[in-house]
Amino acid sequence: MTGDYTLPEMMVVQAAREIAGARAAFVGMGLPMLAAALAKFAHNPALIFSTEVGVGDWHPPLDEVDRAPGTVGDPILDRGAAYAGDMVDALGAWLMGGRFDCAVLTAAEVDRYGNLNTLLIGDPARPDVRLPGTGGNTDAACLARRVVTIISLEPRRFVERVSFLASPGYIDGPGARRRAGLDPQGPNIVVSTMGVFHFDTPDGGDGGTCEMVLAKTFPGIAADAVAALVPWPLRAAREVAECAPPSDDELRLVRHLDPGPMYLRPGRY
Repeated sequence: MTGDYTLPEMMVVQAAREIAGARAAFVGMGLPMLAAALAKFAHNPALIFSTEVGVGDWHPPLDEVDRAPGTVGDPILDRGAAYAGDMVDALGAWLMGGRFDCAVLTAAEVDRYGNLNTLLIGDPARPDVRLPGTGGNTDAACLARRVVTIISLEPRRFVERVSFLASPGYIDGPGARRRAGLDPQGPNIVVSTMGVFHFDTPDGGDGGTCEMVLAKTFPGIAADAVAALVPWPLRAAREVAECAPPSDDELRLVRHLDPGPMYLRPGRY
């Protein structure tokens, strides 16, 4: 615990703040479901919340919601939704049509260029671990105008190079997205259990180094403590800001939306 909240709770609260300015968010499996729900109920009721199964604009009254959706296909997503379609709508008409200005994703691994791995750990020919797969993460990472990644800050998850590039960030540096046939993207961010990272690319992938940069730390967390858990020489912003702690309303809502807890149970996030 840190104060009267946990660092995973702080991660979700800060992620919700970072999502809140979006108009329409493509929401992936896991922690993104909780963070996007919190963004909608705590900050931006007009946020269009949609998942890969084609449920568009989940919009129930808060007093009818006893938890965040448990999966991207949770039946509670039908409550108050503007549209119930299918994956062709979500990944085709909406995502490929440029209707999502933000994708909220998580992964088993993230690397210094913001690439995500949700497929396997180890040698692709003989993997040590097979993961659930890509789902809509790959489509979202390729096509959304901006990506917010939520991931616990651990050496096994922050890696210099992902074992398998399932969802591209800035791939291997400046110009790589264009060479791969992808549009520039950003400003992308990574929200961890200790702070927030931006990327050194003012134009979305053509310039700068395209590497992760520590931009903000959580209350009471030193920048050196963050850098010690990252396996490459981590760059930091000239002035690393400190995130505001969760408000009483933010904490009340995140605990209401994750009453088990399910998402924030130790070992799950």
